[in-house]
Amino acid sequence: MAFRTAMSSKIPMVIILGATGTGKTKLSLELAQRYGTEIISADSMQIYKGLDIVTAKASETERQLVPHHLLDILEPHQNFTVVDFRNRALKIIDNLTQQGKIPIIVGGTNYYIESIVYKILVEDMDDTNALLWDCSRRKRDFIDQDHVGGKKMKTNTDDEAIRSKHETVPDNEENQDALIELRKKIQEDVDNEAKKTNEEVHALLKSIDPVMASRLHPNNRRKVLRSIEVWLKSGRRHSEVLDEQKLSEGEMRRPGATILFWLKCEQSIHDERLNARVDSMIEEGLVDELLDFHDRHNKERMQDGKPPDYTKGVFQTLGFKEFHEYLILSENKRNSDEGRKLLEQSIENMKIGTRRYARRQNKMILGRFLQIPTREVPPVFELDTTDINKWNEEVLNKAICVIDSFTSNTCSKYEPLKPKINEEKLTLNVHSSNYCDVCNRLIIGDKEYAIHLASNKHRKVLKKKSELAEEELEQKLLAD
Repeated sequence: MAFRTAMSSKIPMVIILGATGTGKTKLSLELAQRYGTEIISADSMQIYKGLDIVTAKASETERQLVPHHLLDILEPHQNFTVVDFRNRALKIIDNLTQQGKIPIIVGGTNYYIESIVYKILVEDMDDTNALLWDCSRRKRDFIDQDHVGGKKMKTNTDDEAIRSKHETVPDNEENQDALIELRKKIQEDVDNEAKKTNEEVHALLKSIDPVMASRLHPNNRRKVLRSIEVWLKSGRRHSEVLDEQKLSEGEMRRPGATILFWLKCEQSIHDERLNARVDSMIEEGLVDELLDFHDRHNKERMQDGKPPDYTKGVFQTLGFKEFHEYLILSENKRNSDEGRKLLEQSIENMKIGTRRYARRQNKMILGRFLQIPTREVPPVFELDTTDINKWNEEVLNKAICVIDSFTSNTCSKYEPLKPKINEEKLTLNVHSSNYCDVCNRLIIGDKEYAIHLASNKHRKVLKKKSELAEEELEQKLLAD
């Protein structure tokens, strides 16, 4: 049956997604030029200034051909949330559609794309020109967090002490003075959170929203702080807001006016292409780019010779962690045999990391856009980029046909992918708190707990404890 889009009087929002190295930039430029429109980047690393090579940004020439949005707007030390992206991107999308232009969104950060496709996330959308980070009193810098992540778990006694300090959230109107005082105390603690351990911050959340605290691991510091911030800003528990939100989170923002193109490539060809891409980056000056960025932004984040946190902001970029050992060498050592060997290993590590990242991207696209049973599914068209020589036939012309069919309200000869509902997601509790007595670990989520129980690490600990228990039993029997 031919595919016909609904509500085709609307201007479609065209989204190009796919794993790194599949040709997203190329297609976005071609479509933007054909339809006389502009491109919105949905890449969480390209939003930062610098690192043009390693993040594979559109070149200056390409940007002159087509206007680009949300590229190079942040300094490396700044934080940028998915809410910030959503607020800015939706405003740009609205402006383009009001001008009669087709918004083209391209990028590999799938949760960015989700935020504009679906009605998800909490936060009002006032003042969309301001960054939440810049508006916050905290203005946390990454360097302030490096020394707190790995501290030893606090005891229940410590947890209760913090709870008693802040009491619990008063629910009735008669306790407004107590509520104001509580908010003031917690705001002070949050402003000074860099001095607190993950467990202390988690206890703050537990004092105001025990349900949300049970859903988040203490080590998930960023999300814990986010939940506290929701309460401070709105006066509402994050858990309650999210529970209400479940009623609408599967709704699309632009039903019948959203088109997704999923660029895919045969795995072995894609792996070769990604390896060649890293080699090309090296030739373009990737190592010098990383060294320069490391000198200007990364050295100050290193404390006591320990590596900085590569899980936040622009420092998550593929390359930093993989090249870390090489980057910290002196210039003389980098030019030595040891340095050259380390450089080769860093390059290989980046190739491995890039291939793994590409697989995760594809898995997430499938899981988030085609397998969630409680969501509306936008039309997702798969475009095969395996054979570059067939680009026009297999990619560009198909995309144009789908878009033209939408704008003319005619049938397209190409069918979107059918949803592949994962029934397991209907029964698994992603927020369950599970404690492994064998490994002494708290694990959030049924799926994650099942994976842990089947892991080699868990089995080794279990085997070791069983052996120790048998030895103790034998010694006891001998003593008797």
